[in-house]
Amino acid sequence: MHTQPPGRPAEWFPSSVTLKDCGPYPAEVLGHRHDGMIQPRFTSEVTGRIAAELRSDASIALNLRFTGEAIEILGLGDPPKVLERCRPDAEGRYALGHGFLPWREHTTTDPAEFARALDGAQAGGYPPAAPDAWTVAFADHGHRMAVLAVYRTPHEDAAAYDALYNVLYASGLSSYETTAARADDAELAARRRFSSQRAHVEPDTVVWPKVAPATRLPADPR
Repeated sequence: MHTQPPGRPAEWFPSSVTLKDCGPYPAEVLGHRHDGMIQPRFTSEVTGRIAAELRSDASIALNLRFTGEAIEILGLGDPPKVLERCRPDAEGRYALGHGFLPWREHTTTDPAEFARALDGAQAGGYPPAAPDAWTVAFADHGHRMAVLAVYRTPHEDAAAYDALYNVLYASGLSSYETTAARADDAELAARRRFSSQRAHVEPDTVVWPKVAPATRLPADPR
């Protein structure tokens, strides 16, 4: 299991994740990524559900095996290869497959148009607002956010700025703009702000209005 970067305490945020066609599963995710991949953890109950669904999905060449308190992620082979052995953390949760399982945050809002617009903007190139200016695009699900992308904020005079804002708005998606040294720091600041504002919201509660696109955040002092 991959650990926090040196000097950075673990910060977990409410989420819901999928693994290919399996899920969604209630989870918590770390505020930073490993090689661009989200890092979730699960209760023992949810982990049992994941194990059962993986066994029934032939498209995923993995299984989970419980050995006492530990959980082993098994690959192909006879005997199967142990890819990871995971024990519960201090809160009894299992952080599975960090850095090698392609977990994705679940959203019921279609991000396809936004993804195409972002791909086009980045392929064409655009002047950034500043070297340390970032946009965190996400779907607002009330008690949790599903981060879709973290990218350099285009300059307000660039065509990409209006194009991305418009597609976020039309798709019912949200975004924060913030200043940070790295993309990971921008995502962490976004998750902190969203979590602090929605800590009182229960799962499946509809919140309105949602966070608007281009909502400006101050630089995170932490």
